Amino acid sequence: MSGKEQRIQKCIVTFARSWTALSATRCLGRNGVQVITGDSSIATAASLSRYSIERFVYPEPDENPEGFIDKIVKVAQKHSNPETDLVLMPTHTCTRQVILNRKRFEGIAKLAVPDIEQFEIADNKSLLSRFCQENNIWTPLTLAVDAPEEFRNKARTFKYPAFLKEATSLASIGLHKVENADEAIRCFDELVNRQEIHVRNQYPIMQEFVQGDDYCATFLFEHGEPRASMTYHNILSFPRNCGIGALRETVEAREMESIGIELLRKLRWNGVAEIDFRWDGHSTPFLIEVNPRFWAGMAQSVESGWEYSYWLYKLAVDGTVKSYAPTAKKVKTWNPALTVLIAGQEFFEHKDSRKDLADACGKFKEEYRRDEFGFLGILFEKISTLLNPHERMEAVKRIIDLERGAINEFISDDDPLPVLGLMYPLIAFLQHGKMSTELLVGKTKLEKETNRRWR
Repeated sequence: MSGKEQRIQKCIVTFARSWTALSATRCLGRNGVQVITGDSSIATAASLSRYSIERFVYPEPDENPEGFIDKIVKVAQKHSNPETDLVLMPTHTCTRQVILNRKRFEGIAKLAVPDIEQFEIADNKSLLSRFCQENNIWTPLTLAVDAPEEFRNKARTFKYPAFLKEATSLASIGLHKVENADEAIRCFDELVNRQEIHVRNQYPIMQEFVQGDDYCATFLFEHGEPRASMTYHNILSFPRNCGIGALRETVEAREMESIGIELLRKLRWNGVAEIDFRWDGHSTPFLIEVNPRFWAGMAQSVESGWEYSYWLYKLAVDGTVKSYAPTAKKVKTWNPALTVLIAGQEFFEHKDSRKDLADACGKFKEEYRRDEFGFLGILFEKISTLLNPHERMEAVKRIIDLERGAINEFISDDDPLPVLGLMYPLIAFLQHGKMSTELLVGKTKLEKETNRRWR
């Protein structure tokens, strides 16, 4: 056995509550890498995995970036030694803090991430739109401005409907559909005033609405050269049609991947990235935005044969990695938490029932005064109309039918405990009576309150 084979392989994975981190942890562990999982919350899916040898809690990166980095450095120092190849693998928005502080990990843990200049172009929708325009990369018509007055003037001649987007946001957070110039200007001003934006590249952008389905092209790059790529199609998403993929399938998409490779080459990218496309099946795919880190549908990539987290680990350790082109497995994956939310959305939003509910309550009060028993028939009749169980359950059934044959990204025969990670979003839902994309992918007041109560 060679010296290299005898070395201990370890990796620190952040944002352990996420499905991305769980998929990365399992992929690394099944390839012999010992994983240390960290998060600002104690109840996480990845930390419950059999492949997580240790878990730790760090300060919230957005609120206390110095404390977050200090904690990661401390954990890295604990596991770093001459016999170990230790890699730090950020999986969420903390990636930016890690890149900014990469010098603190020199000699302790290895990284495979882009430079901060590359990262910020990809992470900022305003900067990205300008970069794509300068490099003739096909995107929807986009309005990125230097000042509010410029937006107000140009919004009058823009094509509607359109989407107003915050410059830096995740998934569908900060996405607002606008139907005309007055609505766009009003929404733009509200966002600017609420967030107190005064910096050129932080102003919201506006992008024309384009027809088609959502596709996610994924990549591994080594200093500007592609090493792997694959694409999956979001069949279902939460929120509907504009959020995180809940049911996915791997597809052949050479044109999308060629566009993504062109962009990432021009950025001299290093590490992983995912690019969202919108495609109608006929015309040139539209590049929508870049996710300069791991992506929510990591399970789809891994189950299809693309072991991105392990390949990234090898790139970090060796500084180079070979090209990978697996034969795609014909699989679908689905996320049970998101699917439950979509089914609920279909069931409760299948028709507008607020008027029916108000009528039922009104009839209840009126009939109860006259006949303490007769009102029951009217109430049950109104509730039956309100729920419309047959029609609404048919909508839910259609969703369930789509998932048949798909792999559940939580449940694994050799790693069963992470299914308890579902408790985190469910606890938040039960406490607050709602679920949002913010709760699933980022920090909000609701999430912070949930963490305080359940730690």
